[in-house]
Amino acid sequence: MERLFPVTVTSEGFLGRQLLSIRNRIGSTTDPSSLRKLRRREIRILLQLGNHTAARDICEALVSDNPTWPAGYSIKADLACRMSKWEEGEGLFERAAAEHEKAGNIKAAARLRTGPLYRLAEARDDHEKCLSLCRGEGELQSILKIRSGRQSGSTEAMLPEGTQDWLAQRLLMLESAWRGAQQHELLQTAEEWLNSEPEWRWRFIVESMAVMKRDGLNLDGWKRSVKSTVCPVLDPRFHTEWRNIFNER
Repeated sequence: MERLFPVTVTSEGFLGRQLLSIRNRIGSTTDPSSLRKLRRREIRILLQLGNHTAARDICEALVSDNPTWPAGYSIKADLACRMSKWEEGEGLFERAAAEHEKAGNIKAAARLRTGPLYRLAEARDDHEKCLSLCRGEGELQSILKIRSGRQSGSTEAMLPEGTQDWLAQRLLMLESAWRGAQQHELLQTAEEWLNSEPEWRWRFIVESMAVMKRDGLNLDGWKRSVKSTVCPVLDPRFHTEWRNIFNER
């Protein structure tokens, strides 16, 4: 995948020193759990450096040595998505969710289904798959069901008055804006939204701008939020949307 925001020489040097330190620790570690954690950090740094081949080789070995470890499949899925292998990534996220369920970690499986799996299905307009991924009674699942219904042409579902879930609150704000609610909080929310959930942050920015454009409102204030969005945003729509927004400004 092309880098829109390349690593600087300074940050590359810092990452290189981190990588050397981690590899020294790997060489002296025998505990399997500690070794997995160090390998995950090694992969993450290699990805930041853009060395996808080395990251993939380590990831393959990690999954081979730990075939029932859910995080291994999530890491491998993340790598596939960074290389724009979206279908492969989706299959690996599904395997990770299944392994979480086998281990009894239902919440972790739900996070994958309402996160990367939902967005990948949504990116190809598979709204039926989106609805199937939202089974359960959680607040986020409820908002995502409404979101998927709206995208497939139905606005019959009633919006809740509020929600305690942090992400669900923001997606509820977006759904309310699509239905004609005031948009005055959208830009402030985007600007205050920092590094957590970058893929959902990007959806919030793109769709908030679409709502405001629909209503004939000025979009000049959004440029800072768009420019502050750095790779990787692991969504098949990101690169095209990012360029299109700047071509229109």
